[in-house]
Amino acid sequence: MNRNGIKHILREELTKSDETRIKKLARDEFDTLIKKHLNSDQLEKTVKELVVKNLKKDKPTQKEVAIITKEVMLKFYKVLWTRKNFWSNGLENI
Repeated sequence: MNRNGIKHILREELTKSDETRIKKLARDEFDTLIKKHLNSDQLEKTVKELVVKNLKKDKPTQKEVAIITKEVMLKFYKVLWTRKNFWSNGLENI
């Protein structure tokens, strides 16, 4: 194919079906790529490293995380205490 033939192909307008097909191919490729990376252990490791790295530098965020954790634990133990009969009877049977 000569140079003029290639220019003609490149200038040719895409039809709606061409555009739809290209979009579908791009979406499928993107979905495949995302699924591949979401299922990898590398992604989890990278996210953990970023969180730990950024938390070490940010004291206000560390304090906020500590406060939230404390509140969650207090509520959890309060629920355990108020519903003691629900779970303590199960322990007696062990």
